[in-house]
Amino acid sequence: MEFRNHPIIEGLRVNEDGTEIYYKDVLLRVFKNDHTRDTPTLKVNFINKAHSVARLVCETWNGLREHSEQRASKIDLLLGNHYSNLEWKEGATNGVGMFKQKLQQSDVETIIELLKGKSSKEIAEMYGVNQSTIYRIKQRNDKENQ
Repeated sequence: MEFRNHPIIEGLRVNEDGTEIYYKDVLLRVFKNDHTRDTPTLKVNFINKAHSVARLVCETWNGLREHSEQRASKIDLLLGNHYSNLEWKEGATNGVGMFKQKLQQSDVETIIELLKGKSSKEIAEMYGVNQSTIYRIKQRNDKENQ
């Protein structure tokens, strides 16, 4: 099977279907990210981060994405991560649709202030998000202030 060098990450070599990925001549172990899905996301760890195999194959073989809102997506979910089965798509990686981030960092700062006088449910309704989103913001803020 043929290998190519990644266009940006020096020392990263990827074969055409992502079954073998080498970083600085060390074979990386591929692991499944989410076992509950029918087609779990395959990832590899290097440079202290988990990287999607599909994204690495797509970048190496099909070229870099045009902008940050594009995601590597399988054309046919059952055919794997071969570069001929991958393309850059707008929005969500699961192909369900385009999801824009509902909250900005400035919103988070305002929400932290609002939590002093309003319930999570009220704030969630104000911003059009799930109540659990507000709860996670509260938890993160509480943890940072301990």
